[in-house]
Amino acid sequence: MKIIGIERIGIDMPYKERVREHLQKGWGLGNRSTDEEFEREKEGFYRKLAEYPIPRVRTNLYIVKTDDGLTGIGEGVEALADEALAEYSGRNPFEFIMDDGVGPLQIAFYDLMGQALELPIARLLGPARERAALAWWSQCFPPEVLREEARLALELGFCVHKFKRRAHTDVVEQVAAIAEVAPDDYEVTADANQTFGTRDRALAIGRKLIEFPQLHCLESPIDQDDVEGYCLLKAELGVKLAHHMGRPDPLAALQSGAYDYFILGTRVAATTRNGAIAAAGNRPFWMQATDTDISALFMLHLAAATPNATLAHVSTHHLNEVPLLEEPITVADGQVTIPTTPGLGVGLDMDAVDRYRI
Repeated sequence: MKIIGIERIGIDMPYKERVREHLQKGWGLGNRSTDEEFEREKEGFYRKLAEYPIPRVRTNLYIVKTDDGLTGIGEGVEALADEALAEYSGRNPFEFIMDDGVGPLQIAFYDLMGQALELPIARLLGPARERAALAWWSQCFPPEVLREEARLALELGFCVHKFKRRAHTDVVEQVAAIAEVAPDDYEVTADANQTFGTRDRALAIGRKLIEFPQLHCLESPIDQDDVEGYCLLKAELGVKLAHHMGRPDPLAALQSGAYDYFILGTRVAATTRNGAIAAAGNRPFWMQATDTDISALFMLHLAAATPNATLAHVSTHHLNEVPLLEEPITVADGQVTIPTTPGLGVGLDMDAVDRYRI
């Protein structure tokens, strides 16, 4: 099997109309500033917001063809030049097993390898579970919007909801709004991206949040390197704490006992390596994939094949205007059933692709 051609298709797609304005504010208004920084620079942040564009889904699809008639699909934000793509001509996709260096082509190469061996990607990667958990994701939407997003997520079979906390919103009001429509076992993770700033503020707000049974986890409430601070939060609040692997050093994080969950990316080699590090400390993890349902489905294949990738993984694809795959990703009881057909298991909806290609 040899690669005979790679086509790159630029995609420019809007998000669903109901969230566009809120995504703009979430990403454009002092994003990731601490409460102190926001208060100090509030006027400037609002001036910049007026100029911040409505966010859109901008990514690149890669369609890879081989001499034996197979076609693999992948995607990534990185737009590889024609010269870079030409370097893969005549190569066998199996040359790039566990090679994260291929970047946005990795999904397509694994799609081709699975098809060649008549195995779904999950089984190509090793013993795999039949299902993987998927979370609903929201930006730091206003409470009334989060309430309706939670209602929709429940209707669509989701059991876990992750949303962003920012300095311009009241996170207690946000969780309270979700709690109005969600059962007690609907797990909510508030991702502060370190914006609480100080231990004292995290403790003060955290004590209010834990009054809601839905509040399951705080992600990066304060500086991730503040191991003592995380130990304090864990002891005082008794809530699960999550952070992105890398800061602090993973071994220090495991030895501290303060961090309950890790968050990883979706590259095969890095996830395999970092997942094994987390497993050494009996820590589960979730992954995060942005862009479209193509990346989301690949992430779920990878999750199904990784023993401790058991938490609800995060994708933003449900906020995209339309799916790009022929069959949409569906959730039941918080889980997605992994396709059993070879490779990625689902083809492209070319009508949707042509609608948004640039």
